[in-house]
Amino acid sequence: MDPLRILLVVMVVGLLALILKPVLQRRGGADPAPTAEADEVIPPGLTIRPQPFLTDAEAFFYNLLRLTVQDQYLLFAQVPLWCLVEIAGTDRKARAALLGRIALKRVDFVLVHPGTLALAKVVELDDQAKMSDKKQGRDRLLDALFTAADIELVRLDANGRYTVPQLAALLAVEPAE
Repeated sequence: MDPLRILLVVMVVGLLALILKPVLQRRGGADPAPTAEADEVIPPGLTIRPQPFLTDAEAFFYNLLRLTVQDQYLLFAQVPLWCLVEIAGTDRKARAALLGRIALKRVDFVLVHPGTLALAKVVELDDQAKMSDKKQGRDRLLDALFTAADIELVRLDANGRYTVPQLAALLAVEPAE
């Protein structure tokens, strides 16, 4: 066998190996070794686990809200504050400072009109027993932002026991039939 033929066979075998390797790895079920990129994203020594999206009390209230608004509104939970307001202005530093203050804050529930997708109301659950200075400052910030944006903010007692008709009255929505 001449050297040119041997080289051609080696090249074909090598090319087939490169093409079939990913297919064979997937079939074997083995996960590929972690890449250097994955190691850079999550620093060593940290553990990442899922966490509950809502507390039990929030989930209960979400379901009660769902029953109350039915098809009148879309209901969203744990919405980032910066998704609800647009902050514009010529003073870039003031804008950046305000964005920094609201960056990691979320509101409890948002009611959105299903046809226009316009934000209708924000519902916050307040626990008077846990009113720290930090929470009061957050509440003042929300009040100021929503007043400036002309967004209705409804504050409800987190420990309150509401019926669907009571909640409908507090939210000024048609009661469920």
